[in-house]
Amino acid sequence: MTLLGCVALLELLDLLNNSDDIIARHGNHISALAKYAGLRLPDITSFILPFAVLIAALLMLAKFARDNEILALKASGLSFYRLLSTLVPVALAIGTLHFLLSDQIVPRTTRALENWDANTADIMGANTNATPASGSTGTPAATPSAAPPGVWVRDGNSFIHIGAVLAEGAELRDMTIYERGTTSNLQRRIMAKRAVYLAKHWTMADVEVLELGADQSRKPVNHAELPWQTSLTPNHLADLAADPATMSLAEVYRFAARPDVGSRPVEFYRTWMQRKIAVPLMTLLMVLLAAPVAQGLQRHGGIGMGLAVGIGLGFLYFIADGLLLTLGETGAIPPVVAAWSPMALFATFGIGALIRIEGY
Repeated sequence: MTLLGCVALLELLDLLNNSDDIIARHGNHISALAKYAGLRLPDITSFILPFAVLIAALLMLAKFARDNEILALKASGLSFYRLLSTLVPVALAIGTLHFLLSDQIVPRTTRALENWDANTADIMGANTNATPASGSTGTPAATPSAAPPGVWVRDGNSFIHIGAVLAEGAELRDMTIYERGTTSNLQRRIMAKRAVYLAKHWTMADVEVLELGADQSRKPVNHAELPWQTSLTPNHLADLAADPATMSLAEVYRFAARPDVGSRPVEFYRTWMQRKIAVPLMTLLMVLLAAPVAQGLQRHGGIGMGLAVGIGLGFLYFIADGLLLTLGETGAIPPVVAAWSPMALFATFGIGALIRIEGY
């Protein structure tokens, strides 16, 4: 119930924030808003799930403490740790579902949303380029919102800028390839309006090649089609265009294992790989944070104070997690430290506070 309430609130805020853009891009239909909300639902659920577990655990344990049920359990010979041990399987089960949701479902729905936006932008662009109908005032039609900036890709010793990645990475638009020699000097610039992956080979269309070597004429040469020899596959390119938070563990591993391919430093992908491995244990940590707060502050500050402190600890954890994740992405700290140290720190705090309250 806590998860449903949190997701419904975030879905509503997300729709209120983006409804104007959705209507402008996809038409003034309730079905467009419903499709957007459905495609965003897994991502929002994955984001808020650990926090919902924290709130639910706080409510449950605080109610136990308020109704003296924990005191009755202890009087019958059961310790508070025994009560918490019964929550471990549930927390691990929710953590496993959280991992499957973020690793398998979120990447698919995020790509579907991106393709939906890209295809609609193409249709709208074609419509806005059409000649105005007779009788019109000649006022230019409203253009769609500006397309997001493209992505940079590293492929061995070459750097590539891609304006748009479509069709799950099998179609590229507005591509520029900067080829460097063994001495890292720029040797060739290739610009292509479109590149398509068919039969395990790339083909570029509407190509302009400019040779930049020492003895070259510096005049571009146009080609209708040219093959593109590269180790990049549609899977690589679809992943590069995606937010790492919406990529699966296998997709992140592909870049972490190949330092010569990617749009970011290898430490970025290695940090996210460790972060995704740690996801199933996050719900267990939320229960561990809720236990001492609900048990200790109920005696001193009441249920309201316990909830406030517990939610504050949850926010503090997510802030620390985001900060260390950023440091790991930039290579300032090792990926293992960036991904696991917030969990280790707050788990130590929870265990220490629980031992202090229980006395053993």
